[in-house]
Amino acid sequence: MNIKVPTGKGDNGLNYDKVFRAKFSAITPNDIKKALSNLSKPNRNESLSVDARQELDLKVGVAFSRFQTRYFQGRYSGLDASVVSYGPCQTPTLGFCVQRHIDIQNF
Repeated sequence: MNIKVPTGKGDNGLNYDKVFRAKFSAITPNDIKKALSNLSKPNRNESLSVDARQELDLKVGVAFSRFQTRYFQGRYSGLDASVVSYGPCQTPTLGFCVQRHIDIQNF
C-alpha cells in the first residue's frame, strides 16, 4: 500500500519527497497499525517489479482464459464453458477455499 500526497510537483503530480510506503502482508488491525507506524521511502526497483508482475499476470490470465474457454467449449456436456477463467492468484486462492471446505466437512 502506498500513501501518496498529491502536490502538483514531479511525475503524476506527486512530490516524491512526501511519498511513503506502508508494508504489510496481513490485513489485521495489528499488522496495519505496525506498518503505518513504520513508513518508509518507496524502493523504485520494487515498484517497477510490481508493475511488471501485474502486467504479466494480466496478460497471462487473459491469454490462458481465452485458451481454456475455447478448448473446453463443447467438450464436456453439462460444463458451462462460456468463460473458463484463469489467474495466477485465483488458482491458489481456489485451492485454499476448497481445502477449507474439506476441513469444515470433515470436522
